[in-house]
Amino acid sequence: MKHAEARLQAVSNLFHARELVTAISLILALFVTYRLWAAAEHTAEQTVQTAFNFRVREISDRMQQRVSIYEQTLRATVAMFSVAGTVTREDFRTFVHELQLEENYPGIQGIAFAALVPAAEKARHIAEVRNQGFPRYTIWPEGKRDVYSTIEYIEPFTERNQRAFGYDMLTEPNRRAAMELARDTGETAVTGKVTLVQEGDTDVQPGFLMYAPVYRRGTSRDTEAQRRAALAGWVYAPFRMNDFMRGLVGEYEDELDIEVYASVDRSEATKLFDSSVLAGPHSSHPDLTAIERIRVADKVWTLAMTAPPTFEHARRSDRPLLVLQAGISISLMVALLIWLFLDDRARALQAAHQAMQLALYDTLTGLPNRKLLDERLRQAIANARRHHIRLALLFIDLDKFKPVNDNFGHAYGDLLLKEVAKRLQNCMRESDTASRLGGDEFVALLSEIEDEQAAVLVANKILGLLTEPYDIAGHSFDISASIGIAIFPWHGLDGKSLMKQADAAMYDAKNNGRSNVKVAQGNAPDAKV
Repeated sequence: MKHAEARLQAVSNLFHARELVTAISLILALFVTYRLWAAAEHTAEQTVQTAFNFRVREISDRMQQRVSIYEQTLRATVAMFSVAGTVTREDFRTFVHELQLEENYPGIQGIAFAALVPAAEKARHIAEVRNQGFPRYTIWPEGKRDVYSTIEYIEPFTERNQRAFGYDMLTEPNRRAAMELARDTGETAVTGKVTLVQEGDTDVQPGFLMYAPVYRRGTSRDTEAQRRAALAGWVYAPFRMNDFMRGLVGEYEDELDIEVYASVDRSEATKLFDSSVLAGPHSSHPDLTAIERIRVADKVWTLAMTAPPTFEHARRSDRPLLVLQAGISISLMVALLIWLFLDDRARALQAAHQAMQLALYDTLTGLPNRKLLDERLRQAIANARRHHIRLALLFIDLDKFKPVNDNFGHAYGDLLLKEVAKRLQNCMRESDTASRLGGDEFVALLSEIEDEQAAVLVANKILGLLTEPYDIAGHSFDISASIGIAIFPWHGLDGKSLMKQADAAMYDAKNNGRSNVKVAQGNAPDAKV
């Protein structure tokens, strides 16, 4: 009986051990599932953030390009006056018509010429324009002034643009400031937020105007005084901001809330555009916001962009949910398999494989670690001896990396190290090896080089790539690197010697101001290929 009880107890103990191992395995599997889900969730969030950042940059770049194109269009119009000297109304109409503004320059209301008219010539000027077929033409608003600016030509000569015909823009302070700046500098200038005189009673939009000065042909313009004396008028373009933005970012109006301010300051007084007025207000994603600034002639504009929840919903991957569902299913399956087929050997093999991965590769960057580098270096030296060739070892230490960890945290530091590893791998041939020793130290093994100059060329290529700005999770980082070079067989006949020489050369580079490349000094005894 006692033996039976003992056997029963042994069986019971075995069942309890199986249940315990299965329970622990299930818990571990679910924990791994949670970590994978969290990583997938983070990746999904980063994907949405990246898509948002791309949209923001695309809109900002397109707006900058569009403004630059319009500025060049005004300069081309000025050039016509400079070449022709005298430009008739028909010449101006033909020129603007050939530009095909509506098809090629969306958002622009037209191109106009505002003539500078001294008070003594006002009556003659009005009479000339009336004789051209405009009997009701006059310079407005009324009043006696020393000098007038009158919109003499404006094309296309639509009903809306005709409202500006004859308007003296110097009477309005905002316009006058931009006109005088263009006159005095010889460059294009823009107003702040204005209401165009072309506006009617409905659909009134904020606007702005861009001016380029027109000087009389053959006059000197070297000084401000000469430019003032030589001024004949201004070529300018009026813009209705809603129309301007609709032509520019109409396809994104449902994706992003876009606000444009005609200043670095964001206030109602400077607000030129708000997409929520057109598309209707909606809630915004608290994390997807961006402020961009662009140069518009002499001014800096501010673009404020936010993404509504629909932006994230449209781009968010289903992968986290799939990972979670698949992970739970797999966890249960693994627990069942362990319950039915406990196999110590299989688990040992799996552990051995994981151990090999941990032993030979850096867990953060995926690059070979020091152990695998030593083995590849040994093989490369043996090959170099056998085939009488040279190889180079580049010791790379990042400059200005510590402040990234100190100021932004190790999470950003790790992301930055991953990006450094990617850039380093992009400089490697298939036969070369990029390795991370630890911290911010990397090593590049060039298995075959022609001479020292070739190694320096590769090192400078790596240095140039590593010093380019890094955009990490919405932040921009600038780091550099100090690189030391050791060449087999000149600076060492074995891996340890080469590593020591390359390390010393790297410190030489750091001591010489960092962000440069140094080659090890001296030759090894009997250093012959």
